[in-house]
Amino acid sequence: MQTISIGTEHRAEEIIERLDEGLRSLRREGFDVRIGLHNRGRFTFLDCSVDPQGPDTEALLRHTVASALSDVIVDKWEKDLVRRMIHGQYCYFSREEQDRILDHADRNLGGEGATAGDRHSRSERKARILNQLREYLDQNSELVVEGFLHFRLRDYLEELEEAVDRAVDDFLTEREEREFVRLLRYFLDVQEPRVDEVHVRIRPGGSFSLVDPQGHTLRSEVLEQFVVEMVESEVSYEDLLISALITLAPRRVVIHGPVPPVWEGGVATLRGVFGDRVRDCTGCALCDLEVPKDRCPTC
Repeated sequence: MQTISIGTEHRAEEIIERLDEGLRSLRREGFDVRIGLHNRGRFTFLDCSVDPQGPDTEALLRHTVASALSDVIVDKWEKDLVRRMIHGQYCYFSREEQDRILDHADRNLGGEGATAGDRHSRSERKARILNQLREYLDQNSELVVEGFLHFRLRDYLEELEEAVDRAVDDFLTEREEREFVRLLRYFLDVQEPRVDEVHVRIRPGGSFSLVDPQGHTLRSEVLEQFVVEMVESEVSYEDLLISALITLAPRRVVIHGPVPPVWEGGVATLRGVFGDRVRDCTGCALCDLEVPKDRCPTC
C-alpha cells in the first residue's frame, strides 16, 4: 500500500478536511483510502494511503493530494501569508491601514471584489502550484508544506509580494483621493451657491456641457473666465467639471447619462464632493440627443 506523508506545523485540520473531500471520490470507486496522523517534533504528519496498488492508482493518489494542497495554500493560507508580508514589510502603517492594504491585495489576487482578470490569475496560480506539487510527489513520498512553500514556491511568494506592493500603492492613492475629496468638500461648503440647479451632460467622447433646468447652456462671466484659465492649464475634463461645479456651488446637480467608462472615476469623485446634492436622470432629451426636448421630465 503506497503512503504519502504530508507534514505541517500549523492548521493540519484544514488539510485533513480538504484531503478527505478529494479522497472521497476514490472511496466511492471502491478503493481502500486511509488518512492517519502522527507527530514528529512540532510537525503533524498526515499519512495518506490507498489500496489496491498500481501505477494508475498511485498517480491518482498523488494528483488528489497535490490538488488538495494547492487548494489549501491558495484558498486558506494565502491571505495569512499576505498579512504577514504586510506586517513585516509595512509595519509603520497602523493596524487599520494594514487591514485596508490587505483588502486591496486580496482583490489583486482574485479575492472578493476582484476583476475577472484577477480571478483568472488566481486559477492560473493554483494550477502552477498543483503542477509543482505533482512533480515533487512523483519523486518523493514525504512533503512538509511550510518547507515546500519557502524553498520550492519562491516564484509564488514573489508574486504575493508584488501584489502587496501594488496594494500599498492602491491604498496610498485611495488615501490621497479621500483627502482630495475632503478638501474639495470644504471649498464647496464655504462657497455661496451661484445657481440653484445644474444639469451635467457627459458626451461619449469625454467632453461635457453644463445647462440649466430649461436645457440652456449656463452663461456666467465668473465661470467663463474660470474655464479659460483651466483650459490654458491643460487640465483634464474631470478636473475641469468638478472645479466648474465648485465655482458655481449649485444646490442640486443632475447627471445625465450614460456615463462613459472613462468618466467613472471622475463621477465617483463628484458624488463624494457633492454628496446628496447629486442625483441621476433616468432618461431625457439630454441623455438622448435624438429626442428634442427642453427639459428633463424626470428631474
